[in-house]
Amino acid sequence: MDKVSDDQIIQRFVKHCTRRGMSEKTIEVYTNAVKFFRRFLNSKSRYLVDIDGMENKDLLEAFIDHLRDNGVRSFSRLNVCFSALNHLYSYLEYDGVIKQNIVLTVRKMNLKSYKKGAVPSKRKIIDVDKMSRFLNSIINLEDKTICTLFVKTGFRLDELVSLDVDEISFEDNSITLKGDGMFHKRTNLKVYFDEETERLLKRWLARRKMIAKPGESALFVSEYGHRLHRRAIAFRITKWAAQFGIHDKKSQRIEDHFTAHNFRHCFTTYLRQAGMTREYIGELRGDKPKEVFDIYYHIDHRDLRKSYLSSIPKFNVY
Repeated sequence: MDKVSDDQIIQRFVKHCTRRGMSEKTIEVYTNAVKFFRRFLNSKSRYLVDIDGMENKDLLEAFIDHLRDNGVRSFSRLNVCFSALNHLYSYLEYDGVIKQNIVLTVRKMNLKSYKKGAVPSKRKIIDVDKMSRFLNSIINLEDKTICTLFVKTGFRLDELVSLDVDEISFEDNSITLKGDGMFHKRTNLKVYFDEETERLLKRWLARRKMIAKPGESALFVSEYGHRLHRRAIAFRITKWAAQFGIHDKKSQRIEDHFTAHNFRHCFTTYLRQAGMTREYIGELRGDKPKEVFDIYYHIDHRDLRKSYLSSIPKFNVY
């Protein structure tokens, strides 16, 4: 078989990931990790196909050192990177481009010790008072509603992007995600919101009627009337966070950033501080059961809603 170029490999890998049904975000993360690894190899005059067999393990070990030297102190970030490489080289082995994928072996031998020596990175958490000031610093009604909904529900970015108007019920102030199999990380598809969020949602829905194109089902829409995509929402959040002084886009440290995922961390922290049980927090977050007890423990949603409303903080958003 003729030698395949790095660009060809990446193009074929993206098609493979799409064929496997990976989400758009996962494909983006994996592709960026592979491209980062390619640049590292190219700096040593080596190529993606050169990682074939244990005789090349030194290149992967050097890559780990390269990441450490360039400030990657988070074990989870390194693990994601090696997960992407494992998927890549498993595909290349399957496709006959290489003979042996060694990524898993190198990861097993090196990441455990790396984890012990790593300095954990913690996402920024801001207290209730500061969150209140941040939300009220957002002038745009749609953006204010988006950020409030994030911190009141603990939604992941893709979950909020997918929201349709008909998923909202003002009878019990709940949102039931359709899912359609796209939320593989979420078990519970029903979440709740409080009166403060209700007022914002109703104000936004009234404004939305003047913007949304006929037949558009999305809750959040662009100025052109169509569903807001994840990049647009992510950009809006970091823009307001930077203006408020809690996001530094130039910093490489995760603790200097404030993104959509930080709202999920704040949501969890606020509920824990209010004394909500671990099982109830996990249910609201949509976490998968981690123990046998969790699998057989069925939560009464009437109690869950009551606990949520008594625990979620008020931010006096106007």
